[in-house]
Amino acid sequence: MIPDAVTRAAYKAYGDSAAVTDLKQFADRGHSLVIDSGWRTVAGYVLAWLAANGVEAVTEEDPDPAGRAATPLRSGSEHPAGPPGC
Repeated sequence: MIPDAVTRAAYKAYGDSAAVTDLKQFADRGHSLVIDSGWRTVAGYVLAWLAANGVEAVTEEDPDPAGRAATPLRSGSEHPAGPPGC
């Protein structure tokens, strides 16, 4: 578990940031929210939050809803290509 004071301090640290932030705490959950039991509740909240903030969901049926080209991958890699030499 992450102490409440630590969570709130991290949230407050982004107060002057241009980033869109929100604080949502899930009771009785550990640090691994997306792999612990109850992950679907967390995932549902995240998807709803993203939609409310204008971010489109990506699904297997429509992996590119906005018609954007996928980020090219490094040859033989599953990771997006970075700057040369990376």
